[in-house]
Amino acid sequence: MEDNAFAAFSFSAPAPPTSWNRTEKTVKVCALAPGSNLRLRLIQRRKLTAKVERFDAAATVGRLPCLVKTEPKLEIEDSDQAISGNIVKVESSSKAVKARQSRSKADNSTKECAPENWEQIVQGIRSMRMGKDAPVDLFGTHQLFDIEADKGTQQFQALVAAMISSQTRDAVTGAAMQRLRAMPGGLNVAHIASDDVEIDALAEILKPVGFYRQKAKFMKSIAQSLAAPPHNGAVPNSLEELMKLPGVGPKVALLVLWVAFGMGEEGLIVDTNVRRVCSRLGWVPADATPELTRRTLESWMPRSMWADTSFLFVGFGQQVCKPLAPKCEGCKVSQLCPSAFKQSPKRQTRKPK
Repeated sequence: MEDNAFAAFSFSAPAPPTSWNRTEKTVKVCALAPGSNLRLRLIQRRKLTAKVERFDAAATVGRLPCLVKTEPKLEIEDSDQAISGNIVKVESSSKAVKARQSRSKADNSTKECAPENWEQIVQGIRSMRMGKDAPVDLFGTHQLFDIEADKGTQQFQALVAAMISSQTRDAVTGAAMQRLRAMPGGLNVAHIASDDVEIDALAEILKPVGFYRQKAKFMKSIAQSLAAPPHNGAVPNSLEELMKLPGVGPKVALLVLWVAFGMGEEGLIVDTNVRRVCSRLGWVPADATPELTRRTLESWMPRSMWADTSFLFVGFGQQVCKPLAPKCEGCKVSQLCPSAFKQSPKRQTRKPK
């Protein structure tokens, strides 16, 4: 990683409403029970149109949610399969309207909900990140695999680094990866999956990584899953397959796709830094989850910018827009930030008298 918006339609048998256009063709819909087949039949000289304004919790302008206007059309979605010919398999109503915001293409219809001056803000943050000296630049996942190892081993090491980085400072993750790579036998799928490596030993190596005992179990289980068919030692390169692995959620999976496979356009990577920065900018609500933050940004930001923006915002959150005492006075986009100079100062400890 929730907050999807749905538009539901129901049509009955009575005479056509006056809003129908009688100069074009129409789609006649017969409602059937869940699990049955639905046939669509074209009828000459009538057209059923549905103009809908739906509330989308993930689409915002500044801090305000916006209404997304759909084009006049009748849309029937199936959560598991696309329309084939003129037959649609109807699942339950909740599945039939499953939102596809995570696959948003950020086209012109959604760009109208983009926050004002967002491009100027991104450019300003980019200018502040020219030094590339934030912890994510030095100890991020893209820096932690063995560049001399074979491609498959590099991809596994990127997966391990991404998984153990959750709830852990980058420098701590970097040190743990050095220890793992220095193990006799190395950090590779075959070795970690073997009986030679015990979970307790992995936990000791990972310490003091956050939740190191649980992550040691995840690492062992991931290696064993990858060593068996159908993976046969290879790290999968799809979001769906990666998220089937223990301890791998949307953020970790997207990070692996970017670092290990160069697939940065699969989704925006949102950690606590990205979520905090976007909340302070007013792009998402203050209580937005990382998953809602990701889907909101993906709804209006061009796909080609996703990977770069994630990387920029992580370092910006580490160096400038910190959790406590953000450095608003030195921030180049403070004049565009509604939260600038409003954060509580860093708590000071009293000196003993």
